[in-house]
Amino acid sequence: MLIIRDKISKSVNAHKGAFMFFWMMAFSILVATSFAEVGKISKILGTGDAYIQRSHEKISIQENINLEQGDELFTEGSVIVVYLYPTTQISLAKNTQIKITESLIEGDGQKEKSFSVIEFIKGIVRLQVTKDENLEIDQKVVADGVSFAVRGTEFEVSQNGEDFDLDVLEGEVEVSSPYVQTFVPEIVKANEGFRFNKKARNFQRRKFGMKFKNHPGFARKEEMRQKWKQKRFEQKKNRLDKKDLRKVGKQKRERVRR
Repeated sequence: MLIIRDKISKSVNAHKGAFMFFWMMAFSILVATSFAEVGKISKILGTGDAYIQRSHEKISIQENINLEQGDELFTEGSVIVVYLYPTTQISLAKNTQIKITESLIEGDGQKEKSFSVIEFIKGIVRLQVTKDENLEIDQKVVADGVSFAVRGTEFEVSQNGEDFDLDVLEGEVEVSSPYVQTFVPEIVKANEGFRFNKKARNFQRRKFGMKFKNHPGFARKEEMRQKWKQKRFEQKKNRLDKKDLRKVGKQKRERVRR
């Protein structure tokens, strides 16, 4: 009888240990994926019918909702402002559609490198990238046959028929296309306009002229730097909490084995 009870006790403890291990693993996965977001919705104005297409799920856009890589945003009758990590702000006019195709941040928190790509499909977008001495940002907006690359600037991209127009408010934007072969990239500076015609597949200079009427405005650049510092602090804290949780789980599993 004592032998049977001992075996039962060991079996129960083993199952408890397995359950704890499974719970710990599940929790660690939740913690790891809780920071899978690449940005947030900062502001929404207008009819409130904007939405996100995420795989087969349609999500109504609300302020502070998390964004993930692969999300496709439709503004419909609304105007929205997006905060894309680490320090990019994007405002979308009514009847605009974009897709967050890539977003990657590497580094130790002291010096970080960020690479992200926004696919512009239709409408009007205005984008501002805030520079920071601890950040190296490579931000691109790609459209049908043309790419706009920036590292610290503010500019607007719009579409009218076969034309994709670029208007630069601040800094410089590098324009390239696989259909337009030049020895050096086209550099468009502040207060300059530029156009890519996808039918003719050519570049041309044009008069600077912003099209985003009633632009809602962006947060101050210093505020963006502070937002990213706070986000990094939260992520670091969550990683430490996860590490502590794994340590507790390991200790419990070792006690079960004994």
